[in-house]
Amino acid sequence: MSKKGLFGDIVFKIRLTIRLMTDQRVAFYLKLIPVIALVYLVVPFDLLIGPIDDAVLLMGAVQMFVSLCPQDVVEEHTDYLRNRKPPQSSQTVQFLEEDAPDKK
Repeated sequence: MSKKGLFGDIVFKIRLTIRLMTDQRVAFYLKLIPVIALVYLVVPFDLLIGPIDDAVLLMGAVQMFVSLCPQDVVEEHTDYLRNRKPPQSSQTVQFLEEDAPDKK
């Protein structure tokens, strides 16, 4: 689990899945896995009563989809999602303010 917790991990997996679904390097038949899982969600019958089986099936399908995609493509999209915003800490801001030339 990452620093963001369970909800952050779920959001990350969904965003990664969307990026992989739009990537042409991922085989079409692999893209059917999340699509079939979404179809199962809207079909009026369930294997078990309640939302638990739906959530487990959806997360299992997402995990299987990501694990079957080409590893280099998954790593590329993972790196993008994790590093697209540079980290900003108060120490960085203070460091820049200390080294800034005086405007006299």
